[in-house]
Amino acid sequence: MNFGILLSAILIYTTNLTITEPVEGQSYWISDSLTVRAIVENENEKADSVHYSLNGQPVVQIPRLNTDWYTYMANDLHTGFSESPAPTDNTILWTAPVTGDIHEFPTPVIVNGIVYYPSNMGTDSLYALDAATGELIWKYRVGSTDDAVTVKNGYLYIASDILWCLNALTGEFIWATDDADGGGSTPVVVDGRVYCGRNDYSSIVHCFDAYTGMSIWSVSLLGRMVSCMTVWNDMVFIPTWVQDQVTPLYALDANTGSIIWLNNDVRGGFWDSSPVVVDSTIYINGHDGRTRAIDAITGITIWEIDISPNHYIAATPAYHDNKLYFADQVDTYHCLDASTGSTIWSVPGYQHGSSGIADGIVFYGDFLNYPDNARVIALDCNTGEDIWSYATGSNLIYSGAAITDGVVYIAGMDWNLYAFGTGLKYTYLDDLNADIGENELIVTAFDEGLAFATDTVNFTIIETGIGPETSFGLRASPNPFHSSASISFELTEPGYTSIKLYDLSGRVVCSLAESELAGGQHSYIWDGTNQNGEPVASGLYICRIQSGEISETTSLCLLR
Repeated sequence: MNFGILLSAILIYTTNLTITEPVEGQSYWISDSLTVRAIVENENEKADSVHYSLNGQPVVQIPRLNTDWYTYMANDLHTGFSESPAPTDNTILWTAPVTGDIHEFPTPVIVNGIVYYPSNMGTDSLYALDAATGELIWKYRVGSTDDAVTVKNGYLYIASDILWCLNALTGEFIWATDDADGGGSTPVVVDGRVYCGRNDYSSIVHCFDAYTGMSIWSVSLLGRMVSCMTVWNDMVFIPTWVQDQVTPLYALDANTGSIIWLNNDVRGGFWDSSPVVVDSTIYINGHDGRTRAIDAITGITIWEIDISPNHYIAATPAYHDNKLYFADQVDTYHCLDASTGSTIWSVPGYQHGSSGIADGIVFYGDFLNYPDNARVIALDCNTGEDIWSYATGSNLIYSGAAITDGVVYIAGMDWNLYAFGTGLKYTYLDDLNADIGENELIVTAFDEGLAFATDTVNFTIIETGIGPETSFGLRASPNPFHSSASISFELTEPGYTSIKLYDLSGRVVCSLAESELAGGQHSYIWDGTNQNGEPVASGLYICRIQSGEISETTSLCLLR
């Protein structure tokens, strides 16, 4: 056998490439918007390139999906969501002894294969670690740091005793200023500007040039900053605390620092979480035990829910698929409908840090329910059911969870930074236009000109091929799913509506709704059972919604 062919065959055998979309042997209807998604594991190294070929046609390169978690709560809007795959058990990839045993609050940040963690009370050092192995790349001595760093465009920004700017790859010093410190929380970097602050008895909010550190503007505000600020649509949202006084949530003009509006609705305490911004709505928790949705343009409260009477909520709500996820400071982990604040599910839980969401799983650190050994918890996003947990060597976890390239990172207070997973899993994603009838899709990954992994799926397009998005915005998430999926849609007007699940032979599996529904957003959970409550087999199922004369369909893939 030719040596090159033999080597290629060995690499394909020992390396993993899995096509997750489309699904082998399944049929797709006119309403499906089809994509090709492949997960590649190559001994924790990215492939040089990944290509697909459909029905023997010329190959098309598939771009890699960037799942970097580059700041607190993953992104500039602090949603806490990643499109990364996620580990489904508590296998530890590595641990690194870079934390302390007191108040290790920062969330790890992961960019371009490097994990950045600033030890708060342990060593006062910022560590850069290899994301695949946990090995030290570099470290830099900074002061005590209570929050995550931000990494953008090769620069790293950290607020500790002062505001530092370092080279993210090498750790080399670029600039610093003592006009800002850790009191201003995680620096926010948007459009070449750094927004941060300094706390004394009041707040001073600063805007600096991200590359030179030169001051652009600063403004003094009544109240101390208590959580990370958020920048959206040329506005800076700043939660504050004023002892024994009205406590404002500020919206500032991002270009001048002038006040646009303030919201004083929090009662008897302060805004204790960072603002999460989605579609011009701010979601935020308060020291008064209430969760609020606030119009980001006007500052007017849209709804508020008394989640934890007489107890404060420290966790920033994570957001995905019109749901909010967080625990209170008593004993309950909540999943709320983001449109109304109503409870979708709740389970026992306690949280000081924040949550991370990926692949239909929400991750967080819980310590009240496990007083001897604080645990890292993984819950099903749709039901709250336990997927896995891990008992650490400490009775506390304050850090939030971060998920990138198939691995969950979280800091313990037992001197360890944890990485859960079996190795880095790189996602490649692109749109796919297929022909009516039978289709064969081959995806191949290359390294130095050699194919080191491949996978093939066969699927069918029925009726008229891949159609446009549905009129109802009908979608299922996650998809594929293991235990349950959320089916969401929007009605433009009220009407009698039916939502049914079918198998591929056209038989009704179960009916989720047959009733008069109001206009607006709706969601239902399908737990993979039939009308008798019996689990159905793995495979593809069709969800069909009909309201009035209009019907739409989408497919769901159940993997048990």
